[in-house]
Amino acid sequence: MADDSDVLIEFWKSQCDQARQVENQRAILTNIVILVAAAGLGFIAQQGLRPSVLVVTVPMTLLGSYGALACMKYRERNALHNAQAVSLRKKLDALHPAVSIGAAWAEVQRDQLAKFPRLFRVRLFMLWVALHTGIAMGGCLLSVWALLL
Repeated sequence: MADDSDVLIEFWKSQCDQARQVENQRAILTNIVILVAAAGLGFIAQQGLRPSVLVVTVPMTLLGSYGALACMKYRERNALHNAQAVSLRKKLDALHPAVSIGAAWAEVQRDQLAKFPRLFRVRLFMLWVALHTGIAMGGCLLSVWALLL
């Protein structure tokens, strides 16, 4: 029969795998949105900016908005799995205090903060949300511009 440590490690691995899966899903969605937006921009460049390109610019706005919302939801799911993994890691640390898992992780965090004080505070998911929001805003601006021409 497995001891408590083995059980905690397996649950910890499972949570890390779930967090990784969420990030992979976000990456796939972002790649699709970028590909579709690039194709749409290519079409607009080829056709010229006129009201008929609204069939491309309006969906681009909606797709970018959807991507931003999905990235925020992926962040929430990722945070859940990471919080569960941290909780399991703390239980492992309590079972094996001589290993000093928590102290080692805290030291790495401090070192990372010292090396990258500004970047450390930038949340990666906000960059992805900004990218999708930029696509949505670009579609919206192109739609307005196409209507005004």
